[in-house]
Amino acid sequence: MRRFAFILLIFFFTFNLFATDNNSNLSSPVSEKEVYEKAKILYQIASQSDSLETPEKIEYCLQAKKIAFDFEDKELLFDILLLESSLYKEILDIEKYSSSIEEYIELYKETNKLTIESNKDQISKQIRIRNSFMIGFLILLNIAFVVLARYHLKTNNQIKLEKANKQLEVISRKDPLTSISNRRDILEKTNYEAIRYERNKKAFSLVMGDIDHFKLVNDEHGHDCGDYVLKKIADTIVSSIRKQDIVGRWGGEEFLLLLPETSLEGGRITAEKVRRRIEQSNFDYNDKIINVSITFGVSEYSNDKGVELCIKEADTALYKGKSTGRNRVEVFNPKDILIG
Repeated sequence: MRRFAFILLIFFFTFNLFATDNNSNLSSPVSEKEVYEKAKILYQIASQSDSLETPEKIEYCLQAKKIAFDFEDKELLFDILLLESSLYKEILDIEKYSSSIEEYIELYKETNKLTIESNKDQISKQIRIRNSFMIGFLILLNIAFVVLARYHLKTNNQIKLEKANKQLEVISRKDPLTSISNRRDILEKTNYEAIRYERNKKAFSLVMGDIDHFKLVNDEHGHDCGDYVLKKIADTIVSSIRKQDIVGRWGGEEFLLLLPETSLEGGRITAEKVRRRIEQSNFDYNDKIINVSITFGVSEYSNDKGVELCIKEADTALYKGKSTGRNRVEVFNPKDILIG
């Protein structure tokens, strides 16, 4: 059924492209939003369709990548380049695989350039070593794959390839801007914690956070400043929670915290601690002090609600906090109406 749905999607998408080409003189110009949505559709088809051959998927990737470059959407570019490199790896096209990895490295360096330039006096030796390790790792990954392909995946090289795949999997689970877990990774870890709950019955809590008035930061100071704020808030959250706690970027300016073996009240206390740390932090960008705050919603997991509903409860509590003044922590109340 899923394959049939993708075939229909591809058919209608191709039909629309054909109709647009043949009626360009009669129809109005395509809006930027439609062009951007086209890139997302192309990426979705290439990444999820089982009915396409690898060369066809690569062609869709190339089209989506061109649009993403035009719109300077770095997050979409990261996803497309990861998919593109894996497709070239499938057909053992070493040259194009190497080129794709190099593009990823350049984009990664460009994304992290803001942090380096804005905090030259504050960058520690540990951060420099970490960034150097990340770039060196990608270069070594590229070299490893070339060696493996030349020896036609012999037994010894097959082991190296499996190791390289695991390392690439690690990269695909990290948010490229903040270096914390992405949505896919934090959701998988939450589902795993739910399975662990079945065995030990130890409560855990979820905390949903959203930066207050983040759109104003982008509008008044630019998107580079917005990236700086996201990165610093992620670092502040990580430094404020326990080692066993996990934070992930849920999307845009939203963050999700997974707090194992933590009750609802414990989740509220942790969220309040993080909120105060962010409120008291100094966000200094281009010699301008920017006031930044965040609102949190807290929910406790139980068997009768499941992961999805627990996330919705945290989001509902967050929405309540936004509507009652922002820069606060709200605990989910069953009397509240769930959002979504």
